[in-house]
Amino acid sequence: MLSSEFDMQVRHIPCQTIINPTGGYLEGGFTHTINLYRGCALGNTLCGLYCYAQWNPYHVQGRKWGAFLDIKEGVTEIYRQQYDRLKHPRSGEPKPLHIFMSSVTEPYPPQERKARRTRQLLEEMVHRPPDFLVIQTHTPLVADDLAVLLALHERCRLQINITVETDKLQLPPPFPPHAYSPESRIQALHTLHAHGLVTVATVSPLLPLDNPWRFARDLEAVSNQVVLDHYLLGDGSPQGLRTKQTELPRLLKETGFDDWNTLEKFEAIVGIFREVFKASPRVGVSREGFTASGKGAHL
Repeated sequence: MLSSEFDMQVRHIPCQTIINPTGGYLEGGFTHTINLYRGCALGNTLCGLYCYAQWNPYHVQGRKWGAFLDIKEGVTEIYRQQYDRLKHPRSGEPKPLHIFMSSVTEPYPPQERKARRTRQLLEEMVHRPPDFLVIQTHTPLVADDLAVLLALHERCRLQINITVETDKLQLPPPFPPHAYSPESRIQALHTLHAHGLVTVATVSPLLPLDNPWRFARDLEAVSNQVVLDHYLLGDGSPQGLRTKQTELPRLLKETGFDDWNTLEKFEAIVGIFREVFKASPRVGVSREGFTASGKGAHL
């Protein structure tokens, strides 16, 4: 699955703060973000190729992207302290907690199965629930936490976003492989959705598709909503400048998929999804799509 998993530099670091005010791309839809890890074990796979977190100097600290993972220690204690200050202040009104987890790191890297940072925090949230929580992941491992997710669902608004950016089992070389197959992520959406949890498929960024109509139907069957994004719109920089520093646009061009570098192709795919999902509000686009639920709106 992950050839680089055993080559990772893994270290444990103290957690100073865990509930952080949001800004930038998510501002307006969410009040706070949570990141339990720093770095990413998926950095040498397909999603690591375009990941915008690799341009965050504080996050990377001069290290090679895909070669390190920091595991934060003491997260439940820090969460408890911050939560109590926000929700039970000595003076003034309780603060809203609309949390996006995670904004710059994967909450379910392979190491989560041993470290259990995300599960530990979710278990704490059952007792100290936010008003709204979105879990954004690129892996099917979130389904491992079905029991605690169902318990948390009873305490707060909960939404699970799983990225499925293509239906292709493999983009042509020299593209790196998937960390987890599209099929496994769609199956995770199915498992969560079948148990009554709110699921959102995030096609972000959109990559070449074998069969757009079938892909849209597959996601519609397992998702309450879908959010589509293109790197020209949603990588957090003007005209996709961050992504243009990566190999993604060049590799798309050299492997015969240059039209997928264009917004014209993206808009055509959005049109297919809107037709398949029938209700237009179920299809969100780029930043407005990601933040709509945080504002209390339905896509």
